[in-house]
Amino acid sequence: MRLEIPDPSLVLLVGPTSSGKSTFARAHFAPTAVVSSDACRAIVADDENDQSATDAAFQVLHLIVAKRLERGRLTVVDATNVRPAARAPLLELAHRCHLPTVVIAFDLPLELCEARRAVRTDRDAGAEVLQRQREQLHRGIDGLVAEGHWSVHVLRSAEEVAGVEIARVPLPPDRRRDRGPFDVVGDVHGCLVELETLLARLGYEREREAPWRHPQGRRVVFVGDLVDRGPRVADTLRLAMDMVDAGSALAVPGNHDDKLLRKLHGRTVHVAHGLEETLAELAQAPPTFVDRVRDFLERLPSHLVLDGGRLVVAHAGLPQGLHGRESRRVRDRALFGETTGVLDADGLPMRVDWAARYQGRALVVFGHTPVLEPRWRNQAVDIDTGCVFGGALTALRWPERELVSVPAERAYAVPARAMVADPFVSPEVVRRRERENRERDIRERGDRRVRDRDPRTSDATRSAEDRAS
Repeated sequence: MRLEIPDPSLVLLVGPTSSGKSTFARAHFAPTAVVSSDACRAIVADDENDQSATDAAFQVLHLIVAKRLERGRLTVVDATNVRPAARAPLLELAHRCHLPTVVIAFDLPLELCEARRAVRTDRDAGAEVLQRQREQLHRGIDGLVAEGHWSVHVLRSAEEVAGVEIARVPLPPDRRRDRGPFDVVGDVHGCLVELETLLARLGYEREREAPWRHPQGRRVVFVGDLVDRGPRVADTLRLAMDMVDAGSALAVPGNHDDKLLRKLHGRTVHVAHGLEETLAELAQAPPTFVDRVRDFLERLPSHLVLDGGRLVVAHAGLPQGLHGRESRRVRDRALFGETTGVLDADGLPMRVDWAARYQGRALVVFGHTPVLEPRWRNQAVDIDTGCVFGGALTALRWPERELVSVPAERAYAVPARAMVADPFVSPEVVRRRERENRERDIRERGDRRVRDRDPRTSDATRSAEDRAS
């Protein structure tokens, strides 16, 4: 049995005493990756059987797990973990570090566990303890999937355990082994003519109906927002999907692509800002094409880390601490960027100049917010030059760090806010407005405790972005 384990991730071994968790951990994971509750008891009490040290031992266990996950290390917790209350703080640690959790549960026959317990010389947990832990496992085993784990694997026999092959797989954003060279293309928004002109200028070629390819093996990376507003959305999608399927392109989703995907799944979204035209085009396409679009958008990673970690592509940018991580917050930040939680005079989210604070070594290439010219801040560049609004379609050549642009044939849409050279709000302004908002809340609520909130990646922000973009 092949078990795919995302690396990095948090792996929880779940099962009663004498079910073989520690033996399994030794066989499949490096000793430094395994954090054992027994070993933590020994650390704090010099005796791994000292149950009076359990609380202190788990404090140490949680600390070690947190520090490893912060550093992006695969971590395996060897403990019974049969109760949801025992798993909850570990899940929280993984969520806080934006990493997935994997459960490997050992639901072996009672007779086998009893036989193993009887011959153990390191401890005797007692038959009643084993029985209680098995009952706790069975009460919660059906709810494991609902806890939000990346995957849940239940092993029910010694033969299944012995036949396990652990395969470490990178998280979806991790494409560090892809060295390029790349051509990162900004927000296309259905501007097919400009896209084909840009590809030709970059040296890509196409024979008849075959996908575009570069004779020197360069690959395109689409920065997202393939859809909405422009005149030929379906054809743009077809070109991008064909290139990705042929291996001559990679892609990440934009917020417009994400909204289309939610609509294709039957979710309620605000149909505006070009989505109505996209849906009208797809309504004229064969159902198989629409299915292909949905499957394509579903597969796209939230962002990409490329060329040994030297290049990051995220639709709206991404701070260093989230590079290569995978969670709802990472996806929302990559799709929508960071906003102040405050709307401007036009009712649009005010976007934070996150790049002004960015100190990472990787170059982050992003779009989402249209600018008059490509905008560099530290090691980050916004290449959305508003083609659909009559600007230009821009690509960044990597590793050359050269910018190539083609002008739009015409303006196909009117932007919700006027394009300017610097549309972002500085971090200093953000801090001042957050302070003003908190002071206003205190005044309005009197002496009641003001609840901390982070509106920058909330569902409200997603809704505001849907309405605005």
